[in-house]
Amino acid sequence: MSYLGIYLDQLIEKKRLNSDTELAKFLQISRQHMSRIRKEGSMSDEKCMVLAKELDINPLELFALVRAKKSKTKETREIWMQLHRETKRVKAYILLNSNE
Repeated sequence: MSYLGIYLDQLIEKKRLNSDTELAKFLQISRQHMSRIRKEGSMSDEKCMVLAKELDINPLELFALVRAKKSKTKETREIWMQLHRETKRVKAYILLNSNE
């Protein structure tokens, strides 16, 4: 499973879906496309937006993850992954400090 699969699993749990087939229907894609997303760790910007909105996360977090997977060089991949991690840290910081 790709790292993107973690986000897909979170959506399955949040929406109380029973399978990838139900998730595929929710995302309006085929079951085969869902399998490809899980295997390759890549999805369209539009589906990243849907996933981000449903999980209440910054779309940049998913965009950076997908771009890292598609990167041809290690250097570029590391830059995208750095953006991915920083985006996650910003949300964690906001959540931790929201009760002050």
